[in-house]
Amino acid sequence: MNPVPGLLRQGADASYGKGRALRTVDSIADQLIALEDHDASALASLALTNMIATMYEAGWQPFDLLHIVRRQQTVAVSSLAAAVLLHQSDLDDALDRAPDHWVDQLSEICAAYPKAASRVEPSPSFLAALLKASGKTDYIAANDQWIAVLALLGQWQSLPRWPKVGPFPSQWPKQRAPRTQAPVGGNNSPNAKALGRIRGLLAKADATDFEEEAETLTAKAQELMTRYSIDSLLLTEGNVDVISRRLHVDNPHGPPKAQLLHGVSTVNRVKTIWDPEFAIATLVGSPVDVEQTEILFTSLLIQATRSLSHSPKAKRRKGSASAAFGKAFLYAYAVRIGERLTEVDAHAVEEASEHSGNLLPMLAAQTIAVDQEFDRLFPRVRTMRGPRLDAEGWESGHAAADEATLR
Repeated sequence: MNPVPGLLRQGADASYGKGRALRTVDSIADQLIALEDHDASALASLALTNMIATMYEAGWQPFDLLHIVRRQQTVAVSSLAAAVLLHQSDLDDALDRAPDHWVDQLSEICAAYPKAASRVEPSPSFLAALLKASGKTDYIAANDQWIAVLALLGQWQSLPRWPKVGPFPSQWPKQRAPRTQAPVGGNNSPNAKALGRIRGLLAKADATDFEEEAETLTAKAQELMTRYSIDSLLLTEGNVDVISRRLHVDNPHGPPKAQLLHGVSTVNRVKTIWDPEFAIATLVGSPVDVEQTEILFTSLLIQATRSLSHSPKAKRRKGSASAAFGKAFLYAYAVRIGERLTEVDAHAVEEASEHSGNLLPMLAAQTIAVDQEFDRLFPRVRTMRGPRLDAEGWESGHAAADEATLR
């Protein structure tokens, strides 16, 4: 009987979780190196790709799996995860079959890990070929690779089932329909031009060092976003799809960043839930609103981080006091920015409703559709209690969001 599958199971169990035992992992890695005559690398390659396929059918997606590895594992383990995820996508013909957002995640992985994007011929096995391509085939390199393999298997096998966001790979067609990224009305439509203006305004807001200018540009971008969303709704006569998409919220200060995302989402008619264990948020809304929420959140995160780094009070803090200040700063920034963007959005909706009597009923119907889909995905939602915050950090964050007069 081949001992490799049993060793892989034992090594995975010992590499992650409460039963973690690094000495056991080292011992099993040594045994696996000695068992290459039993196709150890080939069986491990198969175990990894099968594990990924299982996780996909359990609701996880490529960048989800990479994100959780990056949060807890070494760079070497993360690099192996990227390489295996891309290898598995080749086996599934994902570039030709997967939905657009799935292909975008694979492209993001390629951009973050260019070495992993350089595919290898999986002969005699993917792991053996990957090790050979690294130029390091000695005992230490092989041992490191086996430890990384066991770490991935251990962490991925511990993951729970997640709500379904888009079709599973088993439901993909043999050939994906052509990508349709053109905004409503075509590339030359007023809406497409508005989306370009939104991106341009936020790019300027990200680049400027002047908070007042950044605030003004962001407010104008939110106004255009609301108008763009309304135009899209009216053009479809209120018949919009409701989609779900995940967004990864990285440390440090994950909770206040999630609060910022919640504020931006609410303004743009998107419902958001955040999982603090995995630092992953799920957005539910119309395609236009979800896309714009992602764009604005990314921009505001850049602006908030810059404001925090420029704060004289933050620079005086050290160690845990600095972390407490930063957390309070970002919470306050998120709350106040949400209030200000809400004012801009309400004004734009009021103006638009004066020209279309059908707008408010359409928006209400869209809200109901989004709520229903959110409740279907997350029937058991728990409200998190807010933390105690540093008073000076809160005041500074509030001021950073409130200092400018939005025109």
